[in-house]
Amino acid sequence: MLDAPPPPPAAAGEEESACRSILSEFMTRVARFEELAEVGKRLLVRFQQELEYFRRPQIPSESDVMREIVKSNCTDRMRSYLEAGCRPHCQDISNINRLRSCEDGLKDHINKVKTLLEELEHLVKDIYGSTLRASLSALDVSDCRSIDNRLTNESCFIEQKKQEAEQLDSDVSLVTTMVIVHNMLKLDYMMQEKIVRALSLKKPSSELEGYCLMWDLRPYIDDNVMHIAWKMCP
Repeated sequence: MLDAPPPPPAAAGEEESACRSILSEFMTRVARFEELAEVGKRLLVRFQQELEYFRRPQIPSESDVMREIVKSNCTDRMRSYLEAGCRPHCQDISNINRLRSCEDGLKDHINKVKTLLEELEHLVKDIYGSTLRASLSALDVSDCRSIDNRLTNESCFIEQKKQEAEQLDSDVSLVTTMVIVHNMLKLDYMMQEKIVRALSLKKPSSELEGYCLMWDLRPYIDDNVMHIAWKMCP
């Protein structure tokens, strides 16, 4: 009586577990990326608001209404304000300090996101390696089986090959999704970096509004792909 074909090695199950563990780590960092993107958006909006405040116009002296208001409220404080060109020195200093704080915060944000992307790239390489090892292991087991065992246990063999193919398909889908997510986040980071590098006190208001809009829209992020990635997470 011929022996039944040997069961698949435990290593295959270990590789599958390793893939799921790597995916969990990957998605944890993706969530952190999303948090940082939101923090960066708030800093950019604040930079725009502070810059617009810094650019605020003087009181229009040619307006009859404004002249009447100033004339009827010509206090020492109002006179000082007008003499300063409607720009009190202390407020300008405070405003500039806040602008610098926003710039520094955005630069720090870019450094954090860059580090996070490097970690995500390492995880993608790790899961690719795990999937490749699992695939090679399955091929080795198949090649070691004798022809007699295959003929005698044909139904078991077919079922096992079907399970191996399904697992391989699942692993390949997982790796592919992770690669796509990583590439999307990398493009999002590159957009953010370009925006932060372009910031200056001379930027037109319309351009700053465009930066804020693009940061909020995040055109490189496909929500459907992100939803699929989260569904894969154990």
